[in-house]
Amino acid sequence: MTLDEIRMEIDQIDSQMKPLFLKRMEWARQVAQAKAVTGGDVFVGEREQAIIRKRAGDVEEVHEEYAAFLRHLMSVSRRFQYGILTDMQDQVIREALEQAGLDGTREHSQVTVAFTCGKESGGLNLYLNMVSLNRIPLEQLRMDSQGGVQKVTMVLGGSLEHPDLRRLVCQMGKEAEGFRIVSLE
Repeated sequence: MTLDEIRMEIDQIDSQMKPLFLKRMEWARQVAQAKAVTGGDVFVGEREQAIIRKRAGDVEEVHEEYAAFLRHLMSVSRRFQYGILTDMQDQVIREALEQAGLDGTREHSQVTVAFTCGKESGGLNLYLNMVSLNRIPLEQLRMDSQGGVQKVTMVLGGSLEHPDLRRLVCQMGKEAEGFRIVSLE
């Protein structure tokens, strides 16, 4: 096959994946709506790991790539769900601001957040991916590693009034260990 023929095959596969992705996201919407009623968490790490093990268990040559694909797909799905759960966003942001003693109504264009993650788990990559998925400018990143733990501080561009930043802060607040808002500038 020529390179153009190979690319046409890939295009055909991608066009077949699109309706499945859209169907999956509709079911993710249903999950978010159920969690809005029950108060359940969007991220259940043990469940996601079990799904990856089960679905990627029989994949050999491209095992790591398929597992990465599944992790990214679940991350996209969680981003979508957090966007639907605006009451959860309000609660997470309100609690983080109260803990920091900050006034969220004060005008600001940057939000500094801090959290910890495991050095070996690739957690920092997960949070950088969240920032990217939400199209939030990462103004500054500082990471200090002590033992197996990474202490991370991020300066995120934008205001907590912006829907994508609200979604991101909610997601980090629910998923990151020791998450806190440090300052609003």
